[in-house]
Amino acid sequence: MGKILRLDTETTDPYAPQIILRDKIESKGSLFLFDGNHKLGNTTDPISRVGDALPNILDDRAAALLGAGDYRFIVLARSPDSNLFKAERTAKGGLYGIVTQSGAQTSSQSVVIQAAPAIKNYVLANLSHKFYVSLWTRVVRQSLLAGTGQSPFHFVNGSGSSTANYLWNYENGEARPLSGATLLGRKSEPANGDVSSQLLPVPYNRFGVVGVSGVVGSGPAAADGIHMVLGTQGPWNGPNYNKAASRIIYRAYVEDLTVSGRSYAEVEAIDYALYQEAFAPGGKFYEDSYTNPSTLP
Repeated sequence: MGKILRLDTETTDPYAPQIILRDKIESKGSLFLFDGNHKLGNTTDPISRVGDALPNILDDRAAALLGAGDYRFIVLARSPDSNLFKAERTAKGGLYGIVTQSGAQTSSQSVVIQAAPAIKNYVLANLSHKFYVSLWTRVVRQSLLAGTGQSPFHFVNGSGSSTANYLWNYENGEARPLSGATLLGRKSEPANGDVSSQLLPVPYNRFGVVGVSGVVGSGPAAADGIHMVLGTQGPWNGPNYNKAASRIIYRAYVEDLTVSGRSYAEVEAIDYALYQEAFAPGGKFYEDSYTNPSTLP
């Protein structure tokens, strides 16, 4: 006798298998997923104009949690000076930014990609929840800065020069240990930061995740955004002029663990396995190709 699978029912059994529709990491707490080489994303999406949209692979999960809406990423800002900054998609879909280290940069040079404001507002309204935050990158040219290197992914109060008020950031390319908030867990591989005193042979890939509940300082505000950044931007801007790393962003993910019911450790294990698979021989980001950063001294 055949079996019928009903998809319009809900179970309270925490051990019941989850039906994966879009990505192996997804859950009912998924807020967004950027993945440059996902079957539901278009690897030719432009990042050349303000207002260009990039897909949130898990916008269906966001809509189920937040209600119907547009949950795509939007290019919020883009620097026009091609002599100081270049941005492109790599052959395998990564977001790649080359920023000058020649000494000619005197203002922000970047592409800033913003998560949907409705997602930002949801996080702000639920700062007591537990959040899992993940970023996969490749450093193509090392930072020359010995101190606070540019963060490529953050939810930070950007009204001033301080980096003290945030929910998460990736200063020096690392997922930040959030002193003053509840730290659920953190993994950064390699362990060294993207700073001149800890030089690693380039290019190298980075896996950085953090789990957090609560904020540091006053935290981000309604006027702030959740940003992915190529180049220099925000509170890190000035100190990184002519020193910032050139890097590729391959994947970024945020989950509300309070809603999903999963632990930080559970999600990290799934995420890290996917990361290792993606960069292993035959993986979707393996042997990617892109412009040599030396084309922009």
